[in-house]
Amino acid sequence: MKYISLMVLSLCATGRVFAQSQAEIYVDEAWQGFSAPEIMSSGFKYRLAELPTEGFFDAGTKAWSSTYWPSNKGSIGNRWNSPLKETFDYYSPNRDQVKRMSQEQIATLSPAEKYDLFLGRYDYPLKQIVYSSASKRAKDWAGICHGWAPAALNHSEPTPKTVVNPDGIAIPFGSADIKGVLSFYYAFYTDDQDTDQVGLRCYFGSWLGGARGCNEDLNAGAFHIIIANKFGIQKEGFLVDVDRYNEIWNQPAYGYQTRVISAWLPVSRGAASNAAYEVRVATDFYYTDESDPTWNVVYGTKEQVITKVAYQYRLELDAMGNIVGGAWESADRPDFLWNKHRATSFDGIYSRLPELLND
Repeated sequence: MKYISLMVLSLCATGRVFAQSQAEIYVDEAWQGFSAPEIMSSGFKYRLAELPTEGFFDAGTKAWSSTYWPSNKGSIGNRWNSPLKETFDYYSPNRDQVKRMSQEQIATLSPAEKYDLFLGRYDYPLKQIVYSSASKRAKDWAGICHGWAPAALNHSEPTPKTVVNPDGIAIPFGSADIKGVLSFYYAFYTDDQDTDQVGLRCYFGSWLGGARGCNEDLNAGAFHIIIANKFGIQKEGFLVDVDRYNEIWNQPAYGYQTRVISAWLPVSRGAASNAAYEVRVATDFYYTDESDPTWNVVYGTKEQVITKVAYQYRLELDAMGNIVGGAWESADRPDFLWNKHRATSFDGIYSRLPELLND
């Protein structure tokens, strides 16, 4: 079963969205269709005794940290490697000027400019596309984390490369430059039909605004089934919006550790109808966080940032020990989980992007 996202916007905080209003949604402690674990994968185990108490994504060099390329700083038009850190309103060099530039000077151009030069396009089509979506007036959290997160989940960390364009000009790319172009592609040019999502986006509330209006659309029992199967058994990752309120912060999920606080608890009011008893658990959930752009790879350095957040929730079990529902107890909780499958083709101006990747 799939619940497909209907709309992708160019904001980090609206990277995965549903067009459905959620103001009046109430979710009982038995999950509903949009929070069903099987959305994420088939063959899951549901019996608590069979689920590992910890597990991590077998990532290799995937799930890499990166910037979310803020819109108000020019997105991937940001000359992050330049001493001046130009974001908007700068001039891009023509062919004759590029031929006279040193490698060090070319290295200070933005990811979008470098990719255009790699193609031999001195009219800078990617740069123009980028600035059609970026805005100086965008909010600080607006960006392309909805592109960075799936790019990081599906592809090994790019290493710095120098490539030659059709005019014989060497174009140096830092790791962050390649990450930026790949993230932009995933944000705007991959098929939404390749996306699975568990739980709904909350459009209401904030950390200052008190109780949210979305209740528990991501069921705690479904959450535990997914993390235990994906990380503990399959050793696979997925994506998560870690902010339970209006803003969206998409991250590659990395792993979990859980422990039982209380077992054989009586069934709570509002529990799933077939619940026989409950178990209270505490779970440390790990995800890859943002970092500043770097020329070299971040794995093995302090720029590879893994964040841990503590969750507490109740699991509702039937007489056979299967998880049939759950309820959050901690104020911290994720908003929704999702997965975007790896891109199988790169079309148009992105057709040469695979030449820069390490897959």
